[in-house]
Amino acid sequence: MTSTGEHEQAAQDASALAYRMFTDPGSLLNRSAPTPVLLHGPGAGLVQRREALRPVYEAIVARLGAPTLLGASAYGPSVRWCTQRWIVLLSGDHRQVALSVHDADSFAEREWWAFDGASLRREDGSHGFADLPYLWQLERGGPGITPGWTFNGQCVASTWDHARGALELMLASWAEQMPIQALGDWVSCQVRAHRDWDRPMIVSFTPGDRGREFSAIIYDQDHEQTSQRAAEMRDRGWRELDTHRRWSIELPETDPHAPAEIARLVIADLRARGATCPAEVTAWDISAGDHGDLWVPGLGVQTHPARGEHY
Repeated sequence: MTSTGEHEQAAQDASALAYRMFTDPGSLLNRSAPTPVLLHGPGAGLVQRREALRPVYEAIVARLGAPTLLGASAYGPSVRWCTQRWIVLLSGDHRQVALSVHDADSFAEREWWAFDGASLRREDGSHGFADLPYLWQLERGGPGITPGWTFNGQCVASTWDHARGALELMLASWAEQMPIQALGDWVSCQVRAHRDWDRPMIVSFTPGDRGREFSAIIYDQDHEQTSQRAAEMRDRGWRELDTHRRWSIELPETDPHAPAEIARLVIADLRARGATCPAEVTAWDISAGDHGDLWVPGLGVQTHPARGEHY
């Protein structure tokens, strides 16, 4: 078992390395492999990984200041401290978290082209959203210089299964990373089917009164809430109906199946309301605590307002 002292030492070692990379990268610049600063134990779950990362992240922020860009890939953080000349990147997956430093222009250009040339369908038929450089990125006016080649476009899934997988990854990433990077803030978006536009669905992860939780809500005011309608909605996965005729589901972050269940419900409801493909779905009001600009190229559907690429 790792002691508290070892955790503290690992956090201080990580902050010292980050500071060296940021102030005098020297031979550390553009190394072929990042330097691990945290190893996750076998089978570590979402909450375990997040809480293991927290002291490391906080120590780095205490040393370097707030990041220029917050964010995450499918399986770990993607946080950047940027200068005009280089980018210090805190990245990771379910096995480890690591630090690296890169020439700013070449790194940003490579990442942009990785998005531009990304294949969202692998050879085995599975989706490729897990291969994107990042699923989401949050800009809150942090210090530093934002790279000029940041890709904040849209990657729309080609099938419903792929859209479900993309949303599952996004929800899990929000739950694992937002409580560290955007402490105390909820994150949510509205999801609308083009063929049933006036019925918004809100999908979110939020610090709730009973603890952090995933949730989805849909407004169903134009339907009479008969027993037949209730059975139909429950078959899709909705659980509760309130006095305002809003159906909802709430699942705790400690449920390892929660992101998958919410994603399955969202896709099932969109299809039941007439959407024929993910391209007929748009996400609106994408926000993290109404603070900053949140881009979600890995969400799997169109977004509005359309977040443009910055050249």
